Amino acid sequence: MGLQLYLVRHGRTEYNEAGRLQGWRDAPLTAQGRAVAEQLGRALGAAGIVFDAAFASTSPRAETTARLILENKGQADLTLHQIADLREYSFGSFEGELIADVYRKVAQNSGSPDVETWLEGYRRAEHNLLIESVCRMDAEGKAETEAAFTRRLRQGMEELVAKSPEQGKVLLVSHGMAITALLKMIDPASTPYQSVPNASVSRLDYENGVWRILSVDDTSFVGNAVPETL
Repeated sequence: MGLQLYLVRHGRTEYNEAGRLQGWRDAPLTAQGRAVAEQLGRALGAAGIVFDAAFASTSPRAETTARLILENKGQADLTLHQIADLREYSFGSFEGELIADVYRKVAQNSGSPDVETWLEGYRRAEHNLLIESVCRMDAEGKAETEAAFTRRLRQGMEELVAKSPEQGKVLLVSHGMAITALLKMIDPASTPYQSVPNASVSRLDYENGVWRILSVDDTSFVGNAVPETL
């Protein structure tokens, strides 16, 4: 059967609550974010899901979420591997800014008549227009290109496969734009350019060198995950 991957977005953070970009910056989980991660762990345990390996990006918000999931599903002793290449997109000098302000700047820079029109085009685009604009506008030149972002995500997934058993269930806690990019790398039509909800679960499998998407942004385990807008 190969690998069965449970791809989870980290729990809600203080930056999520404030509507700010995180990227490589980090903000702690809110009380609600911790509670939902704990709930997810209990629900996965109640469903009889046992992980054979567990991974998270090196961002503290992803690590904390993964450990809360494992602790609350009775697998606190399972080794948690952290992979730097599975971090969120780097927004460079825009990190920490209000998302609404960044959208406004991007829409203006792109010549769009308003934010809503730009967002509609962004969601349906064939490549990531937000990344394209952020790279063009980043005064410090630190924002990642889409090519660099997807290249390191591929490297991160290769590392995950190398550190996983040939068969079994695997947990990975990552980030909104990273998860969207991973899904689109497998099937561009699988999701719009919009982050999956915090603590949602997307299911993938991997066999004979091929990833396949089974489901996207399942919130049934937690019921009240809050959608994001990136």
